[in-house]
Amino acid sequence: MKNTILILVVALFASTAGTASADDICPEFANMVSAISEDGKSSEELGLERAVAKQKKKGIYRGYDNSVRLDGPKSKVTIKPTQTFAFKPINPEVHPAQQIKLYAFKAGKSYRELVIGGVNTFGGSKNRKSGDDAIAINLKKIKDGCWRVSAAQPLPAGEYGFSLAAAGADVKGTSAGYGSTTQGQTWFGFAVK
Repeated sequence: MKNTILILVVALFASTAGTASADDICPEFANMVSAISEDGKSSEELGLERAVAKQKKKGIYRGYDNSVRLDGPKSKVTIKPTQTFAFKPINPEVHPAQQIKLYAFKAGKSYRELVIGGVNTFGGSKNRKSGDDAIAINLKKIKDGCWRVSAAQPLPAGEYGFSLAAAGADVKGTSAGYGSTTQGQTWFGFAVK
């Protein structure tokens, strides 16, 4: 009998020791994103980014470009193209797809930039229609209050950022030339190598 109990205890311990629990990979706080390790056993929180909405003049007659800029030329966290993320939404009553969006950024010397629209001098769209150019993502529930996020396609090398908001993580400029805003959004950046 003692041997049977001992074998059961050892078997139980071995079966649970080899798998990561959802608590190990899910962010500790709401409105956070973590990069899940390739083996799926741990995660690393993405750094909170300082985001600024910019309107940049382009030449005398070309008008303005609207953009969102993240401080620094590159992200602190680097992942592989097929790695996934754990996301803890701030509002459990709103579908997570409305609270998280993924965007590609262009790296500059001192910032990463996402151009989201623009206008010419006369208020036209100057061939850059204001719109939401989010990268398609897939969401799969890990447990209540925590979701696995993956890009629908493997991400090419570059800089990326997640926009999080309680409702409305969409990022788009205005057609009227008034620029864009990051009000109500939280940004988390990462790079793909």
